Amino acid sequence: MQNKFWRYVLPSMASQMLTGFFIIVDGFFIGQRMGDVGLAAVNILWPIAAVIQATGLGLGSGGSVLLASALGAQDEAKAMRARGNALLCLGLASVFLTVTLWFSYPALLRWLGAEGDLYAPAEEYVQVIILCCAAQVLNSGVNPLLRSAGRTFLAMTGMVMGLLCNIFLDWLFIMPLNWGMRGAALATVLAQLLSALFQLTCLVLHKQHPMRIVQFIPSASLLRRLVFTGLSPFGLSLSASILILFNNWQCLRWGGQSAVATYAILSYLLGSLQPLLTGIGERMQPLCSYCRGAGDAAGLRRLLWRGLRLVFLFSTVLCAASILLRRWIPPLFGASDATAAGADFAIICAALSLPLWGVVRLFSSYFYATHQTKRSLLFIFGDPLVISPLCLYLLPLFAGLYGVWLAAPAAQLILVAVLAGSLWSERRLTI
Repeated sequence: MQNKFWRYVLPSMASQMLTGFFIIVDGFFIGQRMGDVGLAAVNILWPIAAVIQATGLGLGSGGSVLLASALGAQDEAKAMRARGNALLCLGLASVFLTVTLWFSYPALLRWLGAEGDLYAPAEEYVQVIILCCAAQVLNSGVNPLLRSAGRTFLAMTGMVMGLLCNIFLDWLFIMPLNWGMRGAALATVLAQLLSALFQLTCLVLHKQHPMRIVQFIPSASLLRRLVFTGLSPFGLSLSASILILFNNWQCLRWGGQSAVATYAILSYLLGSLQPLLTGIGERMQPLCSYCRGAGDAAGLRRLLWRGLRLVFLFSTVLCAASILLRRWIPPLFGASDATAAGADFAIICAALSLPLWGVVRLFSSYFYATHQTKRSLLFIFGDPLVISPLCLYLLPLFAGLYGVWLAAPAAQLILVAVLAGSLWSERRLTI
């Protein structure tokens, strides 16, 4: 099991780190060419893009958990039907999201806060994202299926290909061709399309688990379990963007457009670091599901403690590095001098939230993988829908804009306390 842990987790962490590089690359080129307005516009619209990616990740992860559990129970036929039904859901979701978002995005952008100078660049970016919705859904959804099929190296290879393509196209479309926000969006979706096609090809040509048409026949029971199980990773992926929405509203209220640009820098920073921590829990999921299917309780405990040690190590290093390098981070994204000056305290607060965030997300993934779905959803949706909005509302009343920045570590501290209480109560009940 130890060899499997590292074989699953390390490629996943590398893949998630590459996802973080995607975010840094976009932020670097957009900030250097379009400054604070470009940074703020992308941050305002990001919840729309996040819904697309979270849908793909939720359906793909839901299918991957069912696949891994069936393989652990030695039921290969059920595992392959779970994979086929997951791919069917990804295709249907792509069509639904493209049509729905295309007709609703003008109202959504205004609701998100894209007014004045921010609306036009936000619209340019989001139009491309919506029209190429299928590439993003498939890229997010096929990756967990490929990894659960044991092809972790190929899943990472697809991410590397997409990253290199994104870097080149971002430079080409934004710098020499000067296509602005549309160029940035087009570079992202083309890179995701390349990665999705590569991973889908690897999944289709898997010799040990061949694909058959019968696997795509819809199964009502499988689809219900897939969607319900996928709510946890969907919420886990979307929660950060729900927080972006609430933070943007509070930044506009307490600091205006400059504060939104500052928060955009935090979003790029956390968006590039948090996936590395998320990758630990995500790739433990197939192993945890396998152990649960096989009835290996001791293996589950070993996986959890190994994951906790890894999260603590990496989150502490990332927190310290962010604080030490906080003066160099805003210029990396082309922020103005005023925005850079206001980002110092905000970066410290964001960095301090990382270790707490990592622990909560690891347990959320563990609960989800062991079919404690309601418990997982409590922490995943309790953060962006209850705890963080409450902190974002109350703290600025006493500390102004500083309260907006303090909300992140305060919310994660509350969640860790709730998690500790939940685990203590469970331990007392089992004694």
